[in-house]
Amino acid sequence: MTTFSRRGLHGHVVDVLGRRIMRGELVSGEIIDPDALLTEFRVSRTVLREALKVLTTKGLVDARPRLGTYITERERWQLLDSDVMTWRSEGVPDALLVLELSEVRQVLEPAAARLAAVRRSEEQCDQIQAAMTALAATFESTEVDSHVKADLAFHRAVLAASGNELLARFEVVLEPALHARNELAFAHETTTQFLVEHQAVLEAIVAQDADRAFAAMHILMTESARDSEAIVSQDADGAALVKARKKAQ
Repeated sequence: MTTFSRRGLHGHVVDVLGRRIMRGELVSGEIIDPDALLTEFRVSRTVLREALKVLTTKGLVDARPRLGTYITERERWQLLDSDVMTWRSEGVPDALLVLELSEVRQVLEPAAARLAAVRRSEEQCDQIQAAMTALAATFESTEVDSHVKADLAFHRAVLAASGNELLARFEVVLEPALHARNELAFAHETTTQFLVEHQAVLEAIVAQDADRAFAAMHILMTESARDSEAIVSQDADGAALVKARKKAQ
């Protein structure tokens, strides 16, 4: 996914500062020193001002009289913004992001599969099949990017076949977050069951069996969530996070 860094000089400033906020290098409440940033990036005040305006629209920074520009509270961040999602998923995967993605996918994707079974066209069936073929071809590879690309293509094709534009736009969240999840879990998808579950979704959609499509995607999403929890739980912080979320259910 292309971040704001591809959109000009002030976009580079946006990209660098956005990454720092997501990594926790700039924390909520911290005051931004514009003179320091001008020296670091060697840009004009106009460029810096435009960059901070963009970050403001994403909810990451704000300004107050006599206080200046500061990093906002996490609750104000536009987490569904494509740039924010990309920054959050880069580097060391965000365990909370992986777990939250699993929860959202369990809610949305089975319903999308049910709709796809009813609404899909023959062309969309071909697209899901092509993605399935590509996914199977990458299964024994150690190349994460090709696996993520094929997996994303499969789920994106199912979302598109749902005939619901809002569900189709879920790819804005799915793409960077799925990459983060697969960075953690890819090595653990070593059985053919992973492919069998995807194939079951495909076959149900092709057969226009809505209930079976829902059930097949539900199984796939449940297994994916369990896998993500197992990987996240490998360190103490991740295990505590998983435990806390289970306790709250």
